[in-house]
Amino acid sequence: MGAETSSTHLIFFIVAMIIAASVAGMIYTNVNAVVNSTQSASSTLSNQLQTDITIINDPDNIPKSGNVYTFYVKNTGKSTLTTELVSVLINGVYIPDEDIQKTVISEGTTTWQPTDVLQLDISYHGMPIGDNYLRVITENGVDDFLEFTI
Repeated sequence: MGAETSSTHLIFFIVAMIIAASVAGMIYTNVNAVVNSTQSASSTLSNQLQTDITIINDPDNIPKSGNVYTFYVKNTGKSTLTTELVSVLINGVYIPDEDIQKTVISEGTTTWQPTDVLQLDISYHGMPIGDNYLRVITENGVDDFLEFTI
């Protein structure tokens, strides 16, 4: 009777250890996924907090040459931005990159440093007379909005 009880206890002990190791492995995997997700989210949030832009045009006097409208956007944040990743919407319509000439005024490069001004020459046919709006969006989702009159 003693050996049977010891064998049963040993089998239950081994099964309990296997179950405990499996649970610990699953918990480790889940905690690791949460930590990685949190690190990624905090990096994105940090980039967004360091990014800021301001459209500096006079809303009542938008420079225009034919169907090309010129807007000026200042990098008022602390991070360097890439002009190729800037998106533009006019009246809620996405303007494709081939219709926009992007020029960093101070350098003429594609690197948009803090305090630099980005000139956007936008070819837009059919701009309605009256109130319109422009939204400029950076690579990490930070944007600025301007209501202007033509």
